[in-house]
Amino acid sequence: MKTLGYQISFNAKRVFLRNFSYLFFTILMPIGFYILFTKVLISGTTAQELVFAKQYLGSMIVYSVLINAMFGLGQIMQNDRQHKLLSALSLTPKGTKYYYISIGIIMSLVNVLSIILMQLVAKSTWNITLSLGESVSVIVIAVLGTLPIMGVGVLSSFAKTPQLTSIIANLTVFPLAIISGLWWPLQMMPNWVQTIGKATPTYLTSKMINLAINNQSLPIHDIMGIVIWTVIILVLIFVLIKLVQKSGELKNDQGTAV
Repeated sequence: MKTLGYQISFNAKRVFLRNFSYLFFTILMPIGFYILFTKVLISGTTAQELVFAKQYLGSMIVYSVLINAMFGLGQIMQNDRQHKLLSALSLTPKGTKYYYISIGIIMSLVNVLSIILMQLVAKSTWNITLSLGESVSVIVIAVLGTLPIMGVGVLSSFAKTPQLTSIIANLTVFPLAIISGLWWPLQMMPNWVQTIGKATPTYLTSKMINLAINNQSLPIHDIMGIVIWTVIILVLIFVLIKLVQKSGELKNDQGTAV
């Protein structure tokens, strides 16, 4: 436990104290988007605007987690791989177990903080008040529903350079935000885009958050969609880890032969 505590402290300092730009894009930018699209760039009756503000709350919560996964988790882990931190930890008696656990805890804390702040902003701007049960449900759905996205962040960390990781992040975040209806209603998109968008984990999670906000039950097929995405991403991570390990073994064999 002492080792885990030290690892959490180490990762927390570099995330919260040494990386303001990351916190800005993960937490403050989605809040800014929420205020902009629900208070400035909006028209309609008060009732219509309130419905949109509730719906957009779920969208910006998911968008925040999406940014955290790709520009936070992915780039932090890629940086650690590039600087051989993971290789060094793998040679210690404790291995990399506590590293991965601590990274998971820190990223989850960032997500929960962002979700709570988004709810506070919704309350202050639109008087959208969630009960304790609804608030907890939103947090649980957002954290578990975006596990596939966090997994994609882990996949991007295997890129050879930070630049390539950044490219992957941009090619993931912005198209996914558009086709899954996080920036504007999916109904504005062509039918074929809507069909693709409704299959994405970001859309499914946003939809379930909105249902929770309105105290409605969650469709089992949406939950299963998240489960299927999670399994697919976990399998891809497992395969990629094995390929990287095999590649390392081949390099070691070649070095020995020389």
